[in-house]
Amino acid sequence: MSTKTGYFNGVDIDFETLFVENAMLDEMFYLKDLKQRKLFITSEIHQVTIEDAVHHILQYNTEDKGIPVEERQPILLYIVSNGGSEDAGFELIDAIMASKTPVYTINLGYQYSMGFLIGIAGHKRFAAPNAKYLMHDGTSLTYDSGSKARDKLAFDIRREERLREYVLSRTKITPEEYDSNLRVEWYMFADEAKEKGVTDFIIGKDCDIDEII
Repeated sequence: MSTKTGYFNGVDIDFETLFVENAMLDEMFYLKDLKQRKLFITSEIHQVTIEDAVHHILQYNTEDKGIPVEERQPILLYIVSNGGSEDAGFELIDAIMASKTPVYTINLGYQYSMGFLIGIAGHKRFAAPNAKYLMHDGTSLTYDSGSKARDKLAFDIRREERLREYVLSRTKITPEEYDSNLRVEWYMFADEAKEKGVTDFIIGKDCDIDEII
């Protein structure tokens, strides 16, 4: 057999053809990840980056109908992100929270801002030993007439209260800690995040890597 060929899941593959002519190797690994229920968000959070994850979470729940929840294969959602759109992020959060099939969120590097909020939605939450987190109040801009700007401000106050309730319900962060740290850049390493209930397990300390692969 040529060194340019090999086997992948029992299929004889000409890797030169894949790389040079069709560039399909990444697609094959992507499909294998989907079969193993592995989803990845590794860039800024916006509609395009979350829509596949939402779609697949719904699809896995469709496939699992009739299977007891405790017998379902978990969905592994790897999130490494600086943050992004709150609207898109909460679309994904709602999908995770509604999912009967367990969704495990995994931080192998950093979950900042909206990435932080998505991460704490997981039914189980995992972090690498040197993973980092950031909670802050984000950015909100208003460029409009005075009356519309006031309407936007009033809505932002309601939105911030919902965010507060969400974070407090998903972590061990106290109301006092939340209020005092919201206006600053509150960074945490994995061990600090575990103390605050932001993550449940530190990989290599509380669990084996087999839990998240």
